[in-house]
Amino acid sequence: MSEWHLRDLVTDHKTGKLRETAVWSNIGKASMTWAFIYTVFYAKGSFSELLWVAYGSIVVAHELTARYFNQKQQVLDKDTHAQPTRPV
Repeated sequence: MSEWHLRDLVTDHKTGKLRETAVWSNIGKASMTWAFIYTVFYAKGSFSELLWVAYGSIVVAHELTARYFNQKQQVLDKDTHAQPTRPV
């Protein structure tokens, strides 16, 4: 079993290179989480249940779409490696 490192959040697991999409995705989630926590604990007058629904659905929808597109990309990659190209 391999170890998990913090850098795994922003690097490609195959190449070890930095993935810009992962960096900005994690920055967006962290800032959204901070804003949610700040609103819940410090701005109690403007808090409503709709905020819970909006926050949760945005985070879950992002994860689900990212996983969906990653799976599609893996299928495309597998298909291109399985069918060798012939020179013309």
